[in-house]
Amino acid sequence: MRPVLPAVLRIVLFAFLAVSSSAILYATVMNERTVESLADRSLESTALALSSATESALRAGGGKTDGQVRMILSDRVVAYALIAKGDGTIRFHTNVRMMGTRLPKDPGEWLRTGQPTGRRVVLGTGLPAYEYDYILHPLHGGPELLRTVLHTTPADRILAGTRRMRWTVAVVLLLLWTVGAALDRVVSRQLRLQEEAERQERLALIGQMTATLAHEIRNALGSVKGFTQWVSEKVEPHGPRKEGLDNALRAAGRIESLVNELLLFSRQETYAVVPVPLLDLVRDTVDAESAGWGGEVEVSVPKGLFALADPDKLGRVLRNAVRNSIEAMGAKGTLQVEAARDGKWAEIRVEDTGPGIPGADLPKLFTPFYTTKPDGTGLGLAYSKKVIEGMGGRIGIRNRGGEGGAILWVRLPGKG
Repeated sequence: MRPVLPAVLRIVLFAFLAVSSSAILYATVMNERTVESLADRSLESTALALSSATESALRAGGGKTDGQVRMILSDRVVAYALIAKGDGTIRFHTNVRMMGTRLPKDPGEWLRTGQPTGRRVVLGTGLPAYEYDYILHPLHGGPELLRTVLHTTPADRILAGTRRMRWTVAVVLLLLWTVGAALDRVVSRQLRLQEEAERQERLALIGQMTATLAHEIRNALGSVKGFTQWVSEKVEPHGPRKEGLDNALRAAGRIESLVNELLLFSRQETYAVVPVPLLDLVRDTVDAESAGWGGEVEVSVPKGLFALADPDKLGRVLRNAVRNSIEAMGAKGTLQVEAARDGKWAEIRVEDTGPGIPGADLPKLFTPFYTTKPDGTGLGLAYSKKVIEGMGGRIGIRNRGGEGGAILWVRLPGKG
């Protein structure tokens, strides 16, 4: 259940952020659309009010366009206004020079069947405007076109302010996702620390139990082994009793080896961390463990590469890694041991050309007492993980892919 918890929390957090972001974006878009709609309605209402006032002034003035009509259409919000007859002749314009000219398009058909309409346009000066066409019904004659063109700068200023809110929304969303990411890291780190503390507590308890049990077994085994050796010396050199006693001694030796590994794994470690020259350590380890082996050995470690580690414990880890690789390859194969600097880390890789490790076994290899060897104890890699992490490093195993074989890697803080 514990490994699933961070994933569940991450999914819940991501869902919350996604829903919140979608809601904020939706609200922002709807707000822009609402403001834009209100701005157009405001322009339409202003144009309609001016058109109605103009029509009333025309009726009151007997169709004359001077005086009150010009005053109404001279409002500062009006870019220009005109009144055109059914044949398109302009009989009134706020720009007197345009009076008597004709519209590019004859409004007669629209005057007979159309309704008041408004739309956004761009003036010849490049400024935005709102054009509203209204049908006038004077006291005498046929219907006429009243075209009122309004400046949209005040409305556009409001719209621009609303659109500038996008930047505020973007900053809010960025902060929201940043806080979410930070929260995810904090929670994940807290869960990892809690899990690590629980693991260390379990290991400490197992270590205490194992140490006590191993001491008792070793004490009893010493007596059994000593008596067996004494009896073996008294019997005839060749015979079934001698063979049986030798088998018993070998079994006792194996039990003693297991007990020693248990004591080594369960004890409380102390570390004498110093800069370790990896070239010398790797060469000495490989030479000692591969002596008499029939395969090929390749060592590639640059001079002057140091790792901050306890040399005795790192040497034990490397000996175990080289021994495992040679055992996996058998009589022939190629053993490659490399070391290199990777940023602030010094990385050591022990690579073999053996059969590799089944995928189902890879996650379990560092578990105490888990082994794939018929005569293994399952404590070598567990001890390696314990001391490497105790020195502030990391350790792992992976397969070489299609080439066959496996790679054990160790990363420790580097120096120099």
